[in-house]
Order: sequence, then C-alpha cells, then structure tokens
Amino acid sequence: MSLVRQGIDVAILIPMEQLITERPRRRPLIPRWLIITAVAIIVVIVGAVAGVVFTMRNGLIAIPAVVGRTTMEAKAVLDSAGLVAVEGGEWFSVTVPMGSIISQEPSAGALARRGDTVSIIVSAGSETFIMPDVVGTASADARLRLETLGLRVTLETVEASATEGTVTETYPTAGQEVRNGSTVRVRVAGRSVASSILLPYSMDGVTVVVDPAPVAAGSDTTMEVTRRLRSLLEASGAMVKVTRSIGSSSTATADRAAIVSETTATVVVALDLASSGAEGIQVTYVTSKDASATATTARLVASMTEALTSPGQVVRAPANATSAILSASTAPGARIILGNARGKGDASLFADPAWADTVARALYRALGATFGRV
Repeated sequence: MSLVRQGIDVAILIPMEQLITERPRRRPLIPRWLIITAVAIIVVIVGAVAGVVFTMRNGLIAIPAVVGRTTMEAKAVLDSAGLVAVEGGEWFSVTVPMGSIISQEPSAGALARRGDTVSIIVSAGSETFIMPDVVGTASADARLRLETLGLRVTLETVEASATEGTVTETYPTAGQEVRNGSTVRVRVAGRSVASSILLPYSMDGVTVVVDPAPVAAGSDTTMEVTRRLRSLLEASGAMVKVTRSIGSSSTATADRAAIVSETTATVVVALDLASSGAEGIQVTYVTSKDASATATTARLVASMTEALTSPGQVVRAPANATSAILSASTAPGARIILGNARGKGDASLFADPAWADTVARALYRALGATFGRV
C-alpha cells in the first residue's frame, strides 16, 4: 500500500512541477506603428473611394492638362473628356511655340461637369516689330526702351566722336525686323583720346539738310550713314535737318523735296542707292544758276570724292546728274550714290556697320573742310 501510495504521490508531484517551472510563453505584441500605418491606409482608401463615388454621383470629371500641347491636340483631349475648348485669345510668348497652349482656365485637375467649357490661350509665337532708332540717345534710356520691348541688351563701350555715354550704333540696326526675346548689341561712346582728331572742325551756324532716300528692302543703308553723319555734324555744332525718319509714312520724293525747299540750308547732302549700272560710290551734282553756289559745290564734290577714296572701296568719278532733291534748294549740294543695290559686292558692304561709319566720317571730313573752321 505504501508503495502504491508513494507511487501515486510521485505521479502527482511531477505534473505540478511542470506547471510551476514551465509556464506557457506569451506571443509578441503587434508594433504600434504598424497598427497606425494600417489605419491611415484604410482611411485614405475609404476617402478615395468616397470621393470617386461622390464624383460619379454628381457627374464631375477632373479637367485634363493641355498646357504645352498644340491647339489641335488640346481640343481633342478636352473633347474626349466631354469638355468644350474655347479659345480665349492669343498671347506673344518667347518660350511657348506658336500654336501651342500657354494657359488654361480652369486649371488642370479642377472638377467640372461634362459639357463645361475650358478657355485656352494660344501662343502667337514671338512678337516681331521694327527695331527702333536709339542712336544718339543716352545708353540708360536706350537700354530701358529696348528691354521694355522684350529685347535683351548687351552694351559695348567703344571710342567714338559722339558724346560720352550716348549710343553710337546698334545691331540689328534701326528699321530692321526683330523678334522679342532676341539680343541687341548696343555700342556706347566712351572717352577717346582721339576726339580732337575726329572732330577738328567747328561748324556753328551751319545748317545741313540730309536726305536719305528710301531703300526698297533690306538694311536701310542711306539712313545708317545719315545717323552717323548727323551725330558727327551735331557734335561739331552744326544744325542738321533730316527729310525722313525710320518708319516715316511720308517718303515720296516730292514730300522730301518740299522739306528741303522750306529749310534755309547751308548745304544739302542727298544719299541714294542705284538700282543698275556699275558698283561703287559716286558723287553727283546739279548745275546751279548761282555762280558762288556752283563753285562751292565743285569744291565739296572734289573733297567728298577724295575723302571717300580708300583701299577696298570703289569710287567712281563725279558726274553732273539731275536730282529733284538738290534742285529744290539754291544752296550748294551733292548727291552721293552709295552703291548698286543689286550688286553683290556693294550689298555685302551695306550689311557692315563699320562701312557705314567709314562713309559717314569721310563725308563729315569733306563738309568740315568746305564749311567748317579748324
């Protein structure tokens, strides 16, 4: 009995020890951050589903993005979305190509109902306009005017006879077609130790009428020379009257001749281009009934021909030729044919601003020698 009892006691004690010493292990808890993330994702999904359901129930659609697309593409995209494209006008743009969309209203992503309109602004490309004449103006004023038109301006300081700080030259030149966003090179007069050599004459009291004949196409060559000549003459004290301006609506010979006849001139200088004949510069004149004027004209023509003669420049002998401009005044005068507009050699010179400057300086020296004082 005792053994049986003892055995029973042993059998009972073993399970109790296991219960005491071998407790069941707890499973690890789920991290708190994982629970928060899961809840957030569920909220987003529920919200998105609710938004879609709300949008579908109300018949709303998100407006597609059409900025940068061509007009045809934009209209096709909006039409496929059930929207109506309406052109709200054209704007000039340097960055958006012509015919592409600059902006849209409502903007992309906004909600609209099918059949609603979307206003689109179409690019008209870069604006083209005629380069204004800023030669002779202060560099700050010229820069402000050009930048206001949408041009980029680079300034170059050069030695020149003009007043320090004034514009002596631009490229492209005045009268040429330019496009906003393009770069314009502006040359500004700086101090020059050679100023006394460039301006050796005093021409106070001298009135010079300059007639730049209109040019059919391309660079306004006669006006390019006129602007430079005018700057030199006015710096010497002369009064200069020009018969036309850039973009002038009155360019007929009769209108310009009327200006010449109404001005009490000391000398008349006409600048023109030939449409045929030999290439090169030629100084022409008309015979005057006034012997004194004829003698002065002869000296002027000879002086101009000599001053214009330089290496690489073809200068033909002076000639007596009719001129409505010169005949409109009793003052001495000369008509300078700057070259043949159809000649390849002359045309290449017309495009060079340095050539126009050389011609203007030569004419200035001849006028100073004839009418100025040292």
